[in-house]
Amino acid sequence: MIAEFKVQNFFSIRSEQMINFGCSSDTFMSEEYCVEVKPGLKLLKMGVVYGANASGKSNLLRAIEFFRYMVCHVSKDRSSSIRVVPFMLDDKSRQEHTKMSMTFYINGEKYILTMEFDDSRFYEESLVAYTSPKGTTLYSRSYNKETDSSLITFSTKLGLMKKSKDVIIGNTLNNRSVLAAFSISNIESSKLNDVYAYFSNHIPDVLEPNMMLSSYVKRKLEQDKDGSLKDFLLKFLKASDFNIKNFELSHEETPITSEMEKIIQVFPLSDDKKDLMMQKGTIMSSNLNFVHSTEDGEHNLPEEYESRGTIRFMGMSVILKQLLKDGNFVMMDEVESSIHYELLSYFLKVFLVNSNKESQLFVTTHDVNLLDEDFIRRDCIWFTEKNAAGETIVKRLSGMGLHKNLSPYNAYKQGKLIDLPFLGSPYLSLNDDCL
Repeated sequence: MIAEFKVQNFFSIRSEQMINFGCSSDTFMSEEYCVEVKPGLKLLKMGVVYGANASGKSNLLRAIEFFRYMVCHVSKDRSSSIRVVPFMLDDKSRQEHTKMSMTFYINGEKYILTMEFDDSRFYEESLVAYTSPKGTTLYSRSYNKETDSSLITFSTKLGLMKKSKDVIIGNTLNNRSVLAAFSISNIESSKLNDVYAYFSNHIPDVLEPNMMLSSYVKRKLEQDKDGSLKDFLLKFLKASDFNIKNFELSHEETPITSEMEKIIQVFPLSDDKKDLMMQKGTIMSSNLNFVHSTEDGEHNLPEEYESRGTIRFMGMSVILKQLLKDGNFVMMDEVESSIHYELLSYFLKVFLVNSNKESQLFVTTHDVNLLDEDFIRRDCIWFTEKNAAGETIVKRLSGMGLHKNLSPYNAYKQGKLIDLPFLGSPYLSLNDDCL
């Protein structure tokens, strides 16, 4: 589980900002919200970020996603760009490094991974494991400007042979993390395996608001050999008051036309897969067909006639099943996109009550109704706002001094928590030149 994430000089974030998933002393719904990762330390299963448009709330999610990318991405060669974007609204920040740090727990053991880099190279990187209160630096890395290379040292507690360390060092290019270099090194098992597996297997990409998720649903249903996913989706859709009685995944082969061939040639697929498709001469497509139950009986509808909200909520339901089963850290940007508030509220409640104890859900939203709900803890709410310099500032509701008897919803609407967007008069003075 993720305990803390710090980021500095990344998109709209200039000074260091932090998200901390530590539970406060509040005992409200602690069984549903809090997970004890080690004796005396509990972490939140959910975080919700509010903020005006362009306040930087999405950049918090992107920063965690980019951190995972830096851990796992194997750069093509030493000249490849890291593709990081620093704070661009002052000349000094454009020239400074980006810094990120994450504290996380794997099997009850604490780790801190820290990185410092710019668009071309890493300058600092370290991984500390707390098998004891003092902590052990499993590896550290620093940049030598004179040799244009990294100095990497490993702890003997990693248990790596000298030749294995040399292999990792040889694979660690200036624009590649040590963990990414480890991932392509054929060496013995160590704690690095656990750390790399956590980032590669348990932190998926951010779910963006414009993603319909139809392809994702069909891909997961293709893998649903025992039908457990389909059963879960039908039960959850029924409980969410959809009148969907059943659905089926059908397949259809379509001949490849000359126009489709042009599209295939530029599609991001390997040449082998493209050649295989062209030799076959057809493309296999999958389609969802829904059975609706009405007072006039049952009626079939193909997926193109279903609402955008139905398809997206179905995709979110697939993600929910994974959260209930696996210990993943899932991020959703504008989680309310295309779905009714009552569905959003129900989705969050089901997650909190039933999810795997190591699952975490981190979302952004514009729907302030959640602030008025009696199942929302104050320590799981954050706000983002821009200061006069145009940088994102992150604030946690539980640390803003709001009296426990005062409504967060009313305080937010009155602008007592963060500055709300100032909107002028709806009456505009338009002359002919403006029309």
